[in-house]
Amino acid sequence: MTHQPYDERREPRRLADIIARDERNPTFGKQVLNGISGLLVLMVTGVLIVLLVLWKSP
Repeated sequence: MTHQPYDERREPRRLADIIARDERNPTFGKQVLNGISGLLVLMVTGVLIVLLVLWKSP
């Protein structure tokens, strides 16, 4: 068994973001488009779940 230092003495592990080359400086329009498309995906998913529940209800 190897000796491990206490958690306080260990170096904190840092997470590194992996950024795509074309997303290093996204424009405001790109961010808005991503937000709207994500919102649409969530809304369509919610509507499908509601329709499935209503269809299967007695």
